[in-house]
Amino acid sequence: MKATPWLMILAAVALAGCATPFRAPPDVAHIQLERADSPVVVVEKIWLERKTGPLVVKGYIIKRLEAEDTTQTHLDVTLYDAAGSVLRRSVEHFEPRQIPHRYRRPDYASYSVPLDPLPSGTVRIEVRAHEGNHS
Repeated sequence: MKATPWLMILAAVALAGCATPFRAPPDVAHIQLERADSPVVVVEKIWLERKTGPLVVKGYIIKRLEAEDTTQTHLDVTLYDAAGSVLRRSVEHFEPRQIPHRYRRPDYASYSVPLDPLPSGTVRIEVRAHEGNHS
């Protein structure tokens, strides 16, 4: 069946089409969400959510085809104010740390980072994939 690889490519393109799959809660709808990839993973989806608890930034990471080890990759989550100053920065991890190969689906992991208490004046949140340690 030669159609199977094309179906996988079409599914990956459809998944990649939207970086923010859900609407943010009204009180934080003004916050801009940004993502930055690394050589090993792609920060595919990002959204703000508050169901029955704290505000969280959630999303998915997809392992690049040529990548093998994702255990040295982490996420830098940075909150900025309107002037571009850093209000808060944290190092977070996606689960599972070693993204497994999945048959007929993209190789992915997820992340969920609590943001409460959200610093006042937050206008932008960046989720950046980063390899190795910070110097």
